[in-house]
Amino acid sequence: MTNPNAAAPGATDRDSFRRIWALAWPTVVYSLLELSLGAADFLMVRGLGSDASAAIGLNRQITFLIEAAALAVSTGVIALVSQGMGAKDSRQVDGAIRQSLRLVVLLGVPVTLLGYAASGPLLALMQASPETLGHGVPYLRIYFLGTVFLWANLVSAAVFRGAGDPRTPLKLVSVMSVLNVALNYVCIYGAGPVPAYGVAGAALGTVGARVVGTAAYLVLLGRGAGGVRLRLRPWLDLDGPLLRRMLRVGAWPALAGVMRNGARVVFVGMLGAGVSGAALHAAVGVGLQVRLIAVLPALAFQVAAATLVGQAVGAGDPDRAETLGNRSVLLLAAIMATVTGVSILAARPLAELFLADPEVAALGATVIRWFAVAQLFSSLSIGTQGALTGAGATRPILGYTVVTQWGVLLSLTVVLFVVLGWEPEGALVAWVVAPVLQLVLMQRLFRQGGWRNRRA
Repeated sequence: MTNPNAAAPGATDRDSFRRIWALAWPTVVYSLLELSLGAADFLMVRGLGSDASAAIGLNRQITFLIEAAALAVSTGVIALVSQGMGAKDSRQVDGAIRQSLRLVVLLGVPVTLLGYAASGPLLALMQASPETLGHGVPYLRIYFLGTVFLWANLVSAAVFRGAGDPRTPLKLVSVMSVLNVALNYVCIYGAGPVPAYGVAGAALGTVGARVVGTAAYLVLLGRGAGGVRLRLRPWLDLDGPLLRRMLRVGAWPALAGVMRNGARVVFVGMLGAGVSGAALHAAVGVGLQVRLIAVLPALAFQVAAATLVGQAVGAGDPDRAETLGNRSVLLLAAIMATVTGVSILAARPLAELFLADPEVAALGATVIRWFAVAQLFSSLSIGTQGALTGAGATRPILGYTVVTQWGVLLSLTVVLFVVLGWEPEGALVAWVVAPVLQLVLMQRLFRQGGWRNRRA
């Protein structure tokens, strides 16, 4: 059980950077394809008006919140599979795969039922206009019906990445992206016997593509691809100790993700109460979409750092784990500085691409620039979290998120935006300050080295 991308003891800086990049670039492209689908949703509904664009933007915040829950499984999978690969423990690797896919079903079904019932109230809490609700509720209900398939894709991709094989998920998502766009177009505008579903058609296309993706992942895992294999056993063969280990690692970042995205739902809801109303909602929706594209390198380096640090920890080499974690963040910093600059310079054209109204587009450009600055700090925090994930030291992440998002982001937004009426800059200042503090806390945790004698 070997991984060609694992950094060997005594590797030079160039060797380490090369191995980090070998794991990171397929995930960058994978994430670009995934998030380009969100951009495609915005572009396809652009002609349906600002309310349709606002519906996509608001729904994104709720879907991010739900997908963050899947981190409880996928984060634990990456840690256990990577450490198992480093320790050459095939039993741990096989068990992590089986238990993770069972959890997808056991957790996904209740989320589907609750989410379907709560779709309308969730959007209403975000101050959505009646027109936006008309577009958004059908979309969100369809999305929730596909929860199990959406989560199965995320967890299956995590299995391959934890094993040091990010290319298999990339190949699959390339096919799924083409299928997703085609299904979106047909379902949004109608074709032949298929009626035009409008905004809801975007959800139909996404869920349809993920059903196909789930089937493909199960076939590959059943055959044994990328050094990992799904060995079927009786359905109720649940491994309690392994599940606890998986969730002990994954639950904290998952809860942190839920708290972070929950705070953003409240944040967006506050913006709806401002003078700009739907215009600011649409602008922030586009800003968040552009931010997601800009954050791709950070998400990729998070996976690369988690995999390489996990393998080094599994092999009993914490010094190499620390070196790889630091080098991952250093390389990410160089890349994100460039991404931030490009985002600031291209803010107006990007806003005009998604927003037809000139005034709303100008507001969108302002949002994009502020978000770009915040993303530089947030990305480095994400990269650091990857190293901590590989080491299994994820528990403090939840506390940091509560402090920075619910304590700093929302408190500053209330004071600057709601009370003082500094619109929209008050909310945007709060958006920048929160990730700066998050980065300071995450880097301090990693550099203190309390994780060095710990395994997931």
